[in-house]
Amino acid sequence: MSQYFRYLSVDFRRLLKNPKFIIGILGVTAMLFFSLEDSLFREGFGDGAVIFTYYNSVILSGFLIAYSFCALPFATIYPEDWEHKYIRYSLIRGSLKAYVAAKATVIYISALLAMIIGTLIFLLICRTQVPWVNPELGDSFEIFLRGNYSHLLKDGHVLLYCILFSIHLGFIAGFLANMASCCSVIISNTVLTLIFPALAYRMLCFVSIRGYSILSLTAITKIFPADWSNLLFMLGISVVISALSAMGCYLGLKRKL
Repeated sequence: MSQYFRYLSVDFRRLLKNPKFIIGILGVTAMLFFSLEDSLFREGFGDGAVIFTYYNSVILSGFLIAYSFCALPFATIYPEDWEHKYIRYSLIRGSLKAYVAAKATVIYISALLAMIIGTLIFLLICRTQVPWVNPELGDSFEIFLRGNYSHLLKDGHVLLYCILFSIHLGFIAGFLANMASCCSVIISNTVLTLIFPALAYRMLCFVSIRGYSILSLTAITKIFPADWSNLLFMLGISVVISALSAMGCYLGLKRKL
């Protein structure tokens, strides 16, 4: 366990010093605007409210590229360490299991933070142009009240609602980034690693279990009655997939070494 935390400390320092982390955050913000396409230039940011502008952005296909930006900060770490022979140096006084576990943790957290912070910047920029909610939209607002965290909207906490919405998306970004890192161990190609999250998400859209797919893993869809149950369910799925990806990385690196 001490080896894991030592690796974790080093990796977090590498992440914070890496300009890719900032680029990933700004990339998420840029993709949220890019996804709006021509509606961005209509009067009132399309629907005239921050919450609708944000929702319209994340459901359009252009948002898929944001998952690639979430993978940018740390998902390419294995090819980089292998190229500079840093991995062998790291394993001299440690273990491969702790090394991979720490990498998977930082990959996951960096992707989650990139999604949340990038979204927050987007929301605050939108707020300078339109209000949080447009009361004139009427029945259209019901889609949010049927999902998770509706009590926050009823109490007027729109920003907090959107942040929780972004956390759901961040969980998806976290396991997609770890899947991309597993891909990078098998095929040491940085471009393919960064494209992988968008491609994987698109493919997972066609996988359905009891009527639910990856499209159902947002705050809009309420699978369980309690909000916290849905959040923990989403976190559990995300962590399990990330752990399986980390296992794939471990086996791939062990074969190479």
